[in-house]
Amino acid sequence: MKVGVQCIVNRFSLLVLALSGALGLAIAAAVPKGLVKWCTALVASCFLMGASYVETLDEGRPLHWEPKVKVEHIQLQDASLGLPNDRWVGETFSVVLPCAYEGLYASRTVESVWRHTKKNRLKEIIVVDDGSSPKLELELPEPLQVTAGSGPPALRGASEPAVRLLRHSKTLGLIAAKKTGGDAALGDVIVFFDCHVKPRDGWEEAFLRQMHRAGDHRTMVVPTITALNPDTWEETAGATSQACYMTWNADFTWLMNPGRDVPIMSGGLLGLSKRWWQETGGYDDRMVAWGGENIDQSLRSWLCGGRIEVAEGAFVAHMWRDANNPKTQLKYTMKTEDVMRNKARAVSAWLGPFANKTFTFPEYDEFFNGENSIGDLSNFNELRQKLKCADFSSYIQRFSYVYLDGGLVPEKVFQIQEVSTGLCLEREAKETRSHGIVLSPCVGEENKGPIETQLWHPGNRDRSRDGSCCSGLMNWNFLQCLSAGGHGTPAATEECEIGGHNAHQHFRLGPEGLVWRNGLECLAPTTPEPAVDVYNKALSSCRLQVQEVDSGVRLQVQGEALLCVTVDGADPERVTLDLQECDKDGQVFATKTYGDGVQLQLLNTNICLDAGQGEHILPYACYPDDNRNQAWSITNRKLVWDGGYRSKCADMKDKLSLHDLPEHGHLTLAACSNKPGQRIQRHDVHPDGSFLLRDADLGKCLSAKRGKEFETQLSFASCDQSDQRFRELKGRQQVQHIPTGFCFDAGNDNHPIIYPCHEPKAQRKQRFAIVDSPGWVQLMRGWEDNGRKRFFERCLDYRPQPPARAVLKKCADAKEAGVKWRFINTQVSTEWQLWQNAAKPTGLPLGGDVAPP
Repeated sequence: MKVGVQCIVNRFSLLVLALSGALGLAIAAAVPKGLVKWCTALVASCFLMGASYVETLDEGRPLHWEPKVKVEHIQLQDASLGLPNDRWVGETFSVVLPCAYEGLYASRTVESVWRHTKKNRLKEIIVVDDGSSPKLELELPEPLQVTAGSGPPALRGASEPAVRLLRHSKTLGLIAAKKTGGDAALGDVIVFFDCHVKPRDGWEEAFLRQMHRAGDHRTMVVPTITALNPDTWEETAGATSQACYMTWNADFTWLMNPGRDVPIMSGGLLGLSKRWWQETGGYDDRMVAWGGENIDQSLRSWLCGGRIEVAEGAFVAHMWRDANNPKTQLKYTMKTEDVMRNKARAVSAWLGPFANKTFTFPEYDEFFNGENSIGDLSNFNELRQKLKCADFSSYIQRFSYVYLDGGLVPEKVFQIQEVSTGLCLEREAKETRSHGIVLSPCVGEENKGPIETQLWHPGNRDRSRDGSCCSGLMNWNFLQCLSAGGHGTPAATEECEIGGHNAHQHFRLGPEGLVWRNGLECLAPTTPEPAVDVYNKALSSCRLQVQEVDSGVRLQVQGEALLCVTVDGADPERVTLDLQECDKDGQVFATKTYGDGVQLQLLNTNICLDAGQGEHILPYACYPDDNRNQAWSITNRKLVWDGGYRSKCADMKDKLSLHDLPEHGHLTLAACSNKPGQRIQRHDVHPDGSFLLRDADLGKCLSAKRGKEFETQLSFASCDQSDQRFRELKGRQQVQHIPTGFCFDAGNDNHPIIYPCHEPKAQRKQRFAIVDSPGWVQLMRGWEDNGRKRFFERCLDYRPQPPARAVLKKCADAKEAGVKWRFINTQVSTEWQLWQNAAKPTGLPLGGDVAPP
C-alpha cells in the first residue's frame, strides 16, 4: 500500500512539480474548448503534484520512521481566509498525535484512527515524535501491510491517506508537539488526539455535523471520552467525560451532565478548523511542556468569537494514567515551575481584573516575590486587539449556570459554628478525593482571620427550583462540598457536583438546624472522648506489665503469672530475648535515669532493653550516652517508648512487640490559635540573634533529640540544656537548630522534627517562622502537585484538642439535644467584589446562543 511520509522536498519532487506545470500548459494548448481545457489541465497537474508528496514503501515492509531534523513551525496559507463565515465547509481531517516515549501505543493509535475513520475524510495522520529516545518507530500489523492498490477490506473507505512523521530533536513538551503538528496540518479540520486513544466508527462525521451547526468556522468540538484498556486495546465500560470548567486557581475539573456547550476543554482530544487555528494563533509559543494550554485555548476561543461544543455521537476511548500501572505513566518529567508559569500566562492573558483572585493562591506566590517570571505577554495583547476579544465578565455571564448558579462566585463566606460546643466545622484535608469533617476551635482574628478550611458558602445548583443557587455548602476556594450518606453516618466532604444532582450534598441551614435532604436528617456533633482517657484506655490494653522486685524490675505478661521477658545469654553479639517462666536468670533489669526517661539494664551485664528505632524490642549493648532507642518511661506500670512520632508501649500478642498509642503529649501541627499548647515564644535572646523557644504555660523550652537516621525529635525540657538554641534564617524562611545545624521540618505533616536544612532554599515542609504575638512556631502555607494540593498555616501544639465529629441524626433528636448552628465571621468574597465591579456585557452572549444543561 502507499503510505506518505513527509520529507524535505527532494530533487525528484521538484522535477515532478516542474513536469506537472509543463504538462498542464501543454494540455491547455491541445484541448480546444475553454472549460474542458482548463479542467483537464488542472486534473493532470494535481495528479502529478500529488506524487511529489507521496513515497511508495516496499511491499510487505513494516513502517519505519526515519530520523528527521528538528521541525520548525510552519505558517500555512489558507485560501478560505477571505471567505465569509457562512461559506466555510470542512471536508477533510488532519489528525495530529503528539507522542513522547509512547512507542508502545503510537502504532496502535495510528492503526485505530486509520481503521475507524472514513478515508475520504482522513487527509493525513501526523505523528509528532517529541524527542523520544530511542527515536519513535511505528510498525503496523497485518492487514495494513498490503500490496499497493489492493486496499485492505477492514478499513472504512477505499482511498489511502498519508501518515506523516515530524520529529523534535529533543523533548519540548506536549504544547510544542501539538503546535508543530497543527502548524503543518493540511486538512480543513485539525484534530488533536493523545497518543493512546481508539475512536469509534462515525466520530469524524459527528465532528463535522457539530462544527457545521452554527454555520461558521469558529466552532471547536470535543468527543465523549471513554476508557481504554491498554492491554486489550478495547473500550471498557464506565463513566464518560466530555466538558470541564475552570476553578479560580486556574485548574479544571469535569462538568457532569454538561449539555452542548463546553466551558473548558480537557485539552487532549479536540477538533477545530485550520482557519480558526490560524486566526487564533494556535498555542502560545511561550508556554513550555504541559499545562494551562487548554485554559488558554478555551478562553481565547470563547472570548474572541468562537464556541466549543460536544460533538454528539463522537466517542473516543482514552488510556488514563494509572499510578498503579507503570505502563500508563509518563516516561518523562515536567518542571512544576513550567506548568505554573503556563497557568499564570493564561490567567494574565484572559482574566483581566479577575486574575487578582487567582493570584491569591499560594502556588502563584513565586511570580510576585521575584522567584519566577510570567514572561512577555505582548502576543496575547496583539491577539485581543486583532480579534476584538471580550472581557472575562462576559465569560462568567455566558456560563452563569457554572459560576453564579453553581456557587463559584459566592456573595459571602462564613464559618459555621455549633453554639453549644463553640466549635466550627472544618474540612480535614486527606489524600483521597473525599475529605473528613471535624469540629475544631473557631480560628479568628488572632490568625489574621478565619482559616480557609473553616470558611463555607452556599454552592451547587438547586434543581428543585429553577436551577439557580444553591442546594449545598461548599468549602471556600476548594471544590469540596459537605456530604453525608444517611442516618448515623459522619459528615465528610467530596468533590462538588455543581449541577446539583448529587443528593448526598444537599445541605442547608434552617430554623430546624443544619438540614440534610430537606429535613430527612440533621447534622449534630459527637462528644469526643478526652485525649487522656483514650490514651489511658489504649495503654491499659498493653499486656506487658512492669513488676518491681528487690533489685530492679521485670516485665511480666499480664494474665500469665508465670511468664516474664527473659534475656538468654550475656554476650551482646549472641543474646536473644524470649518469654520464660518467671524467677529465672536474665529477667531482672536495673533502672537508672537516662535523659528524660530511664534505661533498663540487665543485672550484671552490659545489655540493655532497646526499642530498635521503634520497630521491635531487642537486647542490645548499653549506650553510655543518651540514645533515644534506650530511653523508656514507666507509666501506670506499663513500659512506654517516646522516641518516635507516636508513643509505643511494650506489648505481647503473638510475640514481643511495640504497639502504637494514641497521640498524647507529643508535638503536633494544628490550626494556629491563641491557646495552651501553642504559646511558644522567644526567650533569652542573645546578641547574635539566637534564642530559646519557651512555652509560656509549661515554663519549659524546646529541645532536640537525635533519632532515626537524620530525623531529630522535638520535646520540652527545662530551659538549661545545651541543645536548645535556635535562630531564624529569614532570607530562606527557615528556623535552624544551632547545635545540629538542622531545620524545623513538618515531617509526616502531623509531627514536626528537626531535619537537614534544604538548600539553597526551603521547600514546603521547612518554611517556618517565629510569630512573636501571640507566640507561635508557624509552618507557612504551601502547595504541591501543580497547585492541586494546598497546605495552610499550622502551628506547633503539644496539647491539641481532640476533634469532634458531626453525624446525621433525626432533626427532632438533634433539637432536643440542644444542637444549634449559626454563621459567624461573615465576609464578602473577593470574587463577588470583582464581579460587582466588572462591566456587565450587553447584547448576544458569547457564542451567539446558550444551551444550559
